[in-house]
Amino acid sequence: MAKSIKKTKPKNKSEDVQAIGIGKRLKKSSSGEISKTEASSSPPTIKPLAEPTAYDIFLKTIKRASNLVNVHKDGTKCDEQHYDSFRAAVVLSISALDAYVRTLVVDKILGKLSDKDKALSNELKDYIKNLLNQEALLEAGRKYEFREKVEKAIRADFETKSFQGEYKINVYMELAGYKDIFEEVSHSANVNKNRLRGDMEKFTKRRHIIAHCGDFDLNQIPHSENTIEKSYTTECIEVVQRFAEHLHKVTNK
Repeated sequence: MAKSIKKTKPKNKSEDVQAIGIGKRLKKSSSGEISKTEASSSPPTIKPLAEPTAYDIFLKTIKRASNLVNVHKDGTKCDEQHYDSFRAAVVLSISALDAYVRTLVVDKILGKLSDKDKALSNELKDYIKNLLNQEALLEAGRKYEFREKVEKAIRADFETKSFQGEYKINVYMELAGYKDIFEEVSHSANVNKNRLRGDMEKFTKRRHIIAHCGDFDLNQIPHSENTIEKSYTTECIEVVQRFAEHLHKVTNK
């Protein structure tokens, strides 16, 4: 005789049902009733994004230069648009370094002004004296606004200056307290100092020719367009990026 199988109902358990809304939950009891309860956890705290540094901005800009080069796919023929992209990448690379060095020099000079335990270099003293006349310096001291006045004057002056090329980089980094920045950077990067200076000057001059002469040799008649290769632009980006990377390391020791 076959035995009958007795089925048993599973015991009812209370269920939590997530409700639409913030901080509320619907709770279903064993009797089927639904009631609202407060969520035990509070909403997550959203941390504000950190403001990008001058070096962060440089890295983003140099990446844009690389993107211009990568418009051309290896193994395919270059056309006029590709060559113009290569030229634009050279200009953008040098401009990225220009902006980074300018911001770095300002920050370092202001740091020296704030450090009252160390004397300013004669070069920096002379630079500040030339920026502000004696009356302006007197008024700034009288109103306890010396740092603010100097900062405003430096930023305004630097907006009119170029920080492109090894000579100008050396001059302005010396104001910031680095006697021979190319020596320090080349040592950090383990590259020859004169080679580094020569490469920086070569690409800076090419930037000027592209920006101001459309990359034409205006000394020849008829004027001829300079050629440019992908490898040349890639080298420019690598040299500039290496210099900025080790400049960042040297100045953040």
